[in-house]
Amino acid sequence: MSEDQVRSFVSIDLDDQQILSRVGSILSSLQAIGGDLKPVEWENIHLTLKFLGNVSSSRLSEVKTSLHQLAFPAFTTEIKGAGAFPNLNHMTVIWVGVNEGWSQVEQIYEQVEKLLSPLGFRKENRPFSPHITIARVRSRRKRDEMANFLQHLNDESFGSFTVDKVRLKQSILSSSGPKYSTLLEIPPQPR
Repeated sequence: MSEDQVRSFVSIDLDDQQILSRVGSILSSLQAIGGDLKPVEWENIHLTLKFLGNVSSSRLSEVKTSLHQLAFPAFTTEIKGAGAFPNLNHMTVIWVGVNEGWSQVEQIYEQVEKLLSPLGFRKENRPFSPHITIARVRSRRKRDEMANFLQHLNDESFGSFTVDKVRLKQSILSSSGPKYSTLLEIPPQPR
């Protein structure tokens, strides 16, 4: 990656300490079961709206200009349920879901897609599934036990928080894991 490339994504960050604590207890339980996991660091837990990949500095300024057009009211979203991608039989990622506020998150996602596609960012062809990755699964060890545990969390609410910003983030990969920094913060504004 050349100096002038910035690995970036658009997200809603989860920084509510109560929710993070409840998510942490799920991870502890999964690790106690014996799951071979790499948990996401607390400060990195977020809901990805769009992964942009490596973007040149000049293109990044166009992205910022476009994202300034995002219009959304502040709203409450509930983090509820847990699961795995692609599914519980073949886990690569463990996530917690979005319940209340789902449609507002989807509306922001659709705006981001619409604003960035003219800049050459391909629209996602899979249906949008708002989720928050909390761990990556490194091996199949204790998979059935982890799947059973996650199934019991379908109706588990981890709490609600107010979405009052969308962020453009930079991701710097390192041997100790990714380090994120905020490049742009978009506050709510009515449509």
